[in-house]
Amino acid sequence: MRLVQWRRQTFRALQVRNYRLFFVGQVISRSGWWIQMVAENWLVVDLGGSGLVLGITSALQFAPLLLFSAYAGVLVDRRDTRKLLIATQCASGLLALIIGLLALTGVVQIWMIWLAAFLLGCLNAFEIPAREAFTMELAGPAHVTNAVALNNVVRNSSRAFGPALGGWLISWAGIGACFLLNAASYAVVIAALYRLNPSALYEERAAPHRRGQIREGWRYVWRHLTLRTALLITAVAATFCTNFIVLLPLYISQTFQKDAEVYGLIMSCLGIGMLMGSLMAASWTAPTLKRVAGLALCFGLAHAVVGVAPNLVTGFLAIAIMGCASSMCLTCCAGYFQLHAGESMRGRVMALYTLAYLGTAPIGGPLVGWLAQSMGVRAGFMMAALPCVAVSGFVFLARRQVVDRA
Repeated sequence: MRLVQWRRQTFRALQVRNYRLFFVGQVISRSGWWIQMVAENWLVVDLGGSGLVLGITSALQFAPLLLFSAYAGVLVDRRDTRKLLIATQCASGLLALIIGLLALTGVVQIWMIWLAAFLLGCLNAFEIPAREAFTMELAGPAHVTNAVALNNVVRNSSRAFGPALGGWLISWAGIGACFLLNAASYAVVIAALYRLNPSALYEERAAPHRRGQIREGWRYVWRHLTLRTALLITAVAATFCTNFIVLLPLYISQTFQKDAEVYGLIMSCLGIGMLMGSLMAASWTAPTLKRVAGLALCFGLAHAVVGVAPNLVTGFLAIAIMGCASSMCLTCCAGYFQLHAGESMRGRVMALYTLAYLGTAPIGGPLVGWLAQSMGVRAGFMMAALPCVAVSGFVFLARRQVVDRA
C-alpha cells in the first residue's frame, strides 16, 4: 500500500494529459540529445581535434546562455510559449540533420561543428527558459514542483544511459546516424507539442511589450529577498559543484590510476545517483528556501567526502551520494523559482535561474580545472565544496529569519 501511495505521489503530474504527452516527448528527445553529444565529441576527435578544440566546442554551446538568456526570458513572457518551443525544436532538429548529412558524406569539418554548436547554444538560450516556464502551463500550480522533478528524472536517466547508447550506435551505424537519430527525436517532441490541448493549459497574463523589461526582471528578483537568496545559492552551487566532466576524469586517472572503463562506470554511478535524487525530490511537497539551503549544504559536503575518499569503493559510494545531492538541490531550486515567480514574470525569473544554473559553466569549469591542476584533484574537490558550504551557512546564520519564513 505504501508503495502504491509513493508511486502516486511521485508521478502525480503524469495524471495531467498535456504534461504526460510532453513528458514522453522529452524522454525520447533527451536521449537523442545525449547520443548527439557523444557523437559530436567523437567526431571532433576523429577529425584530429585536441582537448582544447573539445573545450572550445563545449564553450561555444554554453556561451550563448550568458548572452541571450535574459532577453529570452522577456520573449517567453511576451509570446505563446508553445509556439516558441515548436520553433526552437524545428531549428534544432534541422541543425542535427545538416551535421548528420555532412558527416555521412564525409565533408564535415571542425569549423562546421563549431558553427552548429554555437547556433544550437543560441537556440538553447531561448528553448531552456521557455521549457522551464512551460512546465507551469502544462502541470499547473498544483503539480508544477512534481513536474520539475520528473523533468530532472528524464534528464538524469538519459544522462546515465544515453552516452552508452551513443557509443554503441557509433560503432554499429556510424557517427552520422547519431545526428540523424537525434533529428528524428525532435520530430517526436514537435508532434507532442501539436497534440497538446491548448484549452487545458494553465495560462498567465502575458507581459506587455515595453522597454526595460530585462532590467525589470533583475529588479523583481532583487526586491524579493527569498528569490535573491535562492538565485545566489543556485549560482554558487552550479559554478563550483557541477563540474563533474572536469574533475571526474582527473579523479579516476590521477588519484586512483584507473582507465577509461572505470571512468565510464563512475559516470554511470553519478547518473544513477542523480536519477535517485530526482525520484526522491518528486515525492516531496512544495519546496522551501530552508530546504534549498540545506540541500546545497549537503551537496557541498558530498563534494568534500569525494575529495577525502580513501579508496575507490568509498569514492564510488561518495560520488553516487554527490549525484543524488546535486539532483535534489537543483530540483528544489527550480521548483522554488517556479512557485514564487509572479504572474507575467515567470519567463524572466526562469531565465535568470537558467543563467545561474547553466550560464556559469564557462566560468566554473576552467576555474575548478585550474584548482585541480595546481593543487591536486582531491584539493580541487575540497576547494569546490567550500563556497557551497559557505553560502549555505551564511543563509542559515545571517539570514535565518528569511529561511524560517520562506
